[in-house]
Amino acid sequence: MSRRCPLDQSGQVTVLIVGMGLVLLSVAGLAIDGTRAFLERRALQNLADGAALAAADQLDRRAFYVGGGEEVRLQAGSARLVAIDWLERSSRPVRAEVTIDDPTVQVSVRSEVRTQFLRLIGVDVLGVEVMSHARPDAGSVP
Repeated sequence: MSRRCPLDQSGQVTVLIVGMGLVLLSVAGLAIDGTRAFLERRALQNLADGAALAAADQLDRRAFYVGGGEEVRLQAGSARLVAIDWLERSSRPVRAEVTIDDPTVQVSVRSEVRTQFLRLIGVDVLGVEVMSHARPDAGSVP
C-alpha cells in the first residue's frame, strides 16, 4: 500500500506556466494593438499636416500684392475646399473638420483602429485623433 502525501504538489508547475503564458500573450497583444494605433496616428498626422499646409497656401493674392506683402489673408472658401479635397484624395476613411480663423487653418482628423488582441478583453476599437495648424508667413518683399 502506498500512502499519498497530503501535500502533493503535482501539477503546480503547469498552472504557473499557463498563467505566465497568458500574461505574455496579453503583453504581446497590447504591444501589437498599441503599435497599430501609433502607426495610424502617424499616418493621420501626416494627412492633417498636408491638408493644413495646402489650405494655408490659398492666399488672397490681391490683398497680399496691394499691401506690399505685409498683409496676409486667406481665401477662406478656397482654403476649405483645398483642405477637404486633400483629405478626400487619401484612401483612409476618416472624419475631419476644417476650421479657418484667418489666417490660421486648423484641421482635425479622427479615425478608429480595430483591435486584434484587446478584443479578447472587450476593447474592440481604439480611437485616434490628431490636429494640425498652419498659417501663411509673409516674407519681406525684395
